[in-house]
Amino acid sequence: MLNLNNLLSSISRPSYLIIICSTLYIFSLPPFGISFFYYLSFVIFFLNILNSDVFLKKKIFYFFLVTQLVTLSWIIQSFYSGGTGYLFLGIILVSILSLFVAFLHYSATILILSFYKQKLLLIFLLPLGLSIVELLKEFIFGGFPWNPSAIIYYKNIWILKSLPYLGVYGLGLVVHLIIGLMIYFLYYKNKIIPSVLLALSIIFYFFGFIENNNIKKTDETHNILLIQPNLYESLVEFDVLKNLEKYEQLTIEALSKSPKTDLIIWPEGSLPIDLNNRIGLLSRVSSLINEDQKIIVGSSAIEEDQLFNRLYVIDHQGKIIDFYDKQKLVLFGEYIPFIKPLVSKFLNLGMNYTPGHVQKTLNLPKDINAVPMICFESIFNYQSINKEICGSDMVIQISNDSWFGKWYGPHQHLANSLLRSVEFQKPLIRSTPSGITSIVDRSGKIIQTIASNKKGYLYYQHPITKNQSICSSTLNSVMVLLFFIFLSSFLYVRIKK
Repeated sequence: MLNLNNLLSSISRPSYLIIICSTLYIFSLPPFGISFFYYLSFVIFFLNILNSDVFLKKKIFYFFLVTQLVTLSWIIQSFYSGGTGYLFLGIILVSILSLFVAFLHYSATILILSFYKQKLLLIFLLPLGLSIVELLKEFIFGGFPWNPSAIIYYKNIWILKSLPYLGVYGLGLVVHLIIGLMIYFLYYKNKIIPSVLLALSIIFYFFGFIENNNIKKTDETHNILLIQPNLYESLVEFDVLKNLEKYEQLTIEALSKSPKTDLIIWPEGSLPIDLNNRIGLLSRVSSLINEDQKIIVGSSAIEEDQLFNRLYVIDHQGKIIDFYDKQKLVLFGEYIPFIKPLVSKFLNLGMNYTPGHVQKTLNLPKDINAVPMICFESIFNYQSINKEICGSDMVIQISNDSWFGKWYGPHQHLANSLLRSVEFQKPLIRSTPSGITSIVDRSGKIIQTIASNKKGYLYYQHPITKNQSICSSTLNSVMVLLFFIFLSSFLYVRIKK
């Protein structure tokens, strides 16, 4: 078994500590998902701080900065298509975002070290500081809850079974408490228990490769067709009609093989124009389907000088029978805070999107109620997107991950969305133009998928069942529990004084 004490003693320089811990952390995340590396990363990092008579505050900040820069670098790809100027802008924005998230982690760590001097408290509170930042990212500046610690188990169907009971942040809290236990026994020179805990984390990692087949078959199904033409977006070049032709050709081919389809789904931005009052385009799209079918298209809408990122539901007559406007907008991608549209236009950034405010479910063929989500909305707590999530049959997410090219961004986006759908026990129907288009069942198993950089379509027969399942948020419970832990620890410190 790996001797962590020997490894710790070999790290004599802060730069070594940052490199080793950052590397372990990065490989614990998608698309790698080596979950036990997460434990190793933070056990080594926090134990090094606890064992230092005079810890360097800079190395704490640099560690979190390096991890954020690497794990968020995929965002730069979305600016790369615009040329050198946009690439430079992307690097600046990613740096700002990474600095901000690193500052949150740094501040949480320093505050804990400042308020709680007892080693016993620090051993557990330092890892729990990671959970505090995860919760902060859910709410600050519109929210960016990317890669919570539970993401390390996105491949593990068996661990994912705990999500409906613990929630995403609850599972993260358990992970951080285990890290605290490992640090506790290592700090007090007990090697057996942390070795056992690490061994168990390794076993659970490999256990995740075992299939867990629990798909229930029914006579009645809701038949869904997902279209992925393998198109990549550009900030300076796009041809709406040419892209439309590719969607049409692939849809016609797919329908010829699956004529009993009830619903066709095109991804976010499949028609990157204002689709309102475009009678000709609506008629052209609707000509692909018959009276028993509906088609979902991702496009934009301009109303009263406001721009919306919209999901349209269109019938065979070309009528828009329903729509949904994105509520959670991407910072720097869809809006720039504190910069008015006039300034955005001067910078050649276009109009800022306006967030939608109406939560709704889509009434689809065969009485299916689906919660619509656009792009990264699916990484938030689902009840913040739609309070009716528990009464729905599925989540339909249209996304445009083509902006992120062939990097690991699409993999991480799918993993984050998967966690949330399992948390609320809802199947996830995910459509993207270039990958990763997927069907994920309520347990987190990816039933069908089209990989990045691939052209194709998925035909999925969703079983129509009305079985009740666990569907509730543990977000408030986790927040209260963390508040109680830190408050009681603070009171304990004051009483001891």
